[in-house]
Amino acid sequence: MLHSFCTFHLVYVNLEVRNSAISLTFFNKSFIDSRKNQVSVVEDESQLCSISSASSQKSSVEKPPGRTPWLHRLFGRPVFLLSRQKSEREREERGQRSGHQQRVTSSDAPANQQPEKKTRWRCRVFDCCRRNRRVAPAADDQGDDGEQRIPQKPQRSPVKATDGTLTADEVDEVVEFDALTEEEEEAVTKTEKKAANRKHELHRLTSFLLSGYRTLANQDSSSNSAKTHHVRHGDVMTSQSLRSQQVDWFGFPNPAQICYMNSSLQSLFTMKDFITDIMCQVEVWGSVPQAELIRRLMNITLLHRSIDVRDKLQALFMFKSTLSVQAQEFQDFNQKDAHELLTTLLDQMRSLSPALQEAAARVGRSYRCPVEDHFEFQMKNTRICKRCGARTTREEDFNNLSLDLVPGASVQQMLQDYLKETDLDFRCDCGANTSGQQSTFVNLPKVLMLHLKRFRFTPFLQLEKLRYPVELFRELLVTSSQADGWYSLVSVISHLGSGGEQGHYISDGVHPDVELDDLADRWLIYNDSEVTETKGASVCERRQRDAYILFYQRRM
Repeated sequence: MLHSFCTFHLVYVNLEVRNSAISLTFFNKSFIDSRKNQVSVVEDESQLCSISSASSQKSSVEKPPGRTPWLHRLFGRPVFLLSRQKSEREREERGQRSGHQQRVTSSDAPANQQPEKKTRWRCRVFDCCRRNRRVAPAADDQGDDGEQRIPQKPQRSPVKATDGTLTADEVDEVVEFDALTEEEEEAVTKTEKKAANRKHELHRLTSFLLSGYRTLANQDSSSNSAKTHHVRHGDVMTSQSLRSQQVDWFGFPNPAQICYMNSSLQSLFTMKDFITDIMCQVEVWGSVPQAELIRRLMNITLLHRSIDVRDKLQALFMFKSTLSVQAQEFQDFNQKDAHELLTTLLDQMRSLSPALQEAAARVGRSYRCPVEDHFEFQMKNTRICKRCGARTTREEDFNNLSLDLVPGASVQQMLQDYLKETDLDFRCDCGANTSGQQSTFVNLPKVLMLHLKRFRFTPFLQLEKLRYPVELFRELLVTSSQADGWYSLVSVISHLGSGGEQGHYISDGVHPDVELDDLADRWLIYNDSEVTETKGASVCERRQRDAYILFYQRRM
C-alpha cells in the first residue's frame, strides 16, 4: 500500500507508536526509493530539509527534461517559485546595469566548497513566518553599570577603488526608499503638465494679443484708403459687393442659444475707445493670471474680423467658461438675459482693478480700469422729509440705469422721469411716514448704458414682455451737478419675440470702420453669424417695440 502511493508522488504520514508517543514522519518518493529497507525518523527539521533537497536534486536529474510534475499541472506552480524567479531576474538586471556584480567561475571557487543546497518550499514558508513574527528587543538606553548610554553615529566605510572592484566591507550601505505609486506619479505628472500648459498658454496668448493690437492699429489707420473696385480674371467687383462679403466676417456663430452673449459682445465692440483702452494696457493684464477674463475678451476682439468660424466658436466658449467661474448661472446653454450678462462682465472686470494696479506698480507702470473710465458714474440720492424737511444724501456708483417703460414716451422723457422726485415710505425722526426721494447725476460717463424694463412678472408669476413702443432719439441731453453732456446713440440690443420665456437677441451698431459724424449713417445688424448693412435712422424706427438696451456715447 505504501509503495503504490509513492509512485504517485504523494506525501504520506507514517504513524509510529514508540513509547506511547505518536511521531509524524514525512516521506518523499525519491527518499523512499533510495531507502526502501530502512526506516528513518527525522527529529530535526533542518535534517529533513537537507535530505529532501538532496532527493529532489536526484529526482530532477532522473526526470526527463521538459516534463512538468503532475502536481504543478493540476494546481499550478507555487507562487513563491514565480516570485523567486522574478526577483532573480531583476537582481541580475540590476547587477548588469551597475557593473559591480562579480561573476565567480567554477575554477575560482574553492575545491571544498559545497554547492548550495535547495530547501523545500514548506521549510521556506515556515522560516518566513517565524521571521515575520519575530520581535526585536527594546533598545536599552543604559549600560550594565547604570550609566546613560549615548547612541553612536554609524560610521561610513570609505570606498576603495584601486583595482576597479569593491569588496562587501568597502561598499557603503544603500538605503532604498519606497517609490511613488502609479496613482501618485500620474497625479504629479498631471500637475506638472497643467502648470506648463497654463504658462505656455499665457505666454502664447499675450504674444498673440500684442501682435493683434499692432495689426488692429494698422487696419484702423488704413481703413479709409480701401479700393473702390477690384479686377479678377476680367470680372469687375464693385465696392458694394466687396463690403457685403467683408461684413459677414463680423458675425459670431450660435450653436447653443448664446445669442444673448453674441449681441452683448457686438455692442461692446462698437465702443472703440473702450476696447482701445484695454488693448493699450496689455502688458499689465497680459501677465497677471487673475485677468483671464480680460484676455478671453480681447481674444474675441482680435478674431472679430476673422473668417475662421471654428476659432471664433472656441474663443466664445472659453470666454463663457471663464465668466461662469464666478457667475455659475451662465454655465449651462439655456437662454439668458443680455442685461445680466453685461452687468456681470463689467463688475468682474472692475473687481480686477486692485490686482492689476498692484502688478503695474511692481513694473513701474500705472493701470486705469477701463470700466471705471467709460461706464461708471456717481448718482446722488437725496431724501427729504415731507413734514420737517430733513435731508439725507447718499452717493452710489452705477454703470447703467434701468428705466421704467412708459407707453409712447421717448427715451429723453423716461430719463427725466427717473430723475424727478418720487414719494417714498420712510419714517422720519419727527414721526412722519412720507418722504420724497430724488436722484441726480454727480458726474457723467463716457458711455451711458440705459436698460428698458420690458419684462415683468404677472400675478401668476409668469414672465411677460411689454411691447410698448418707445421713441428712440439719436441725440440725448443729460444734466448733472457738474456739467451737461450730449450723447449720441451708437448701439441697440433688441429682444425679438412676444413672450418673456423665449425670443432672440440681436444687436445694431455703428459700422466699425466709420466715425460718429459719418454722413452716410452706416450701421450693421448683428444677427449671430448673419451681418447686414443698414442705416441708423432705420434702426430707430424698426426697434421701437423691441429695443432692450441702449448705448449712448458722449460727444461733448
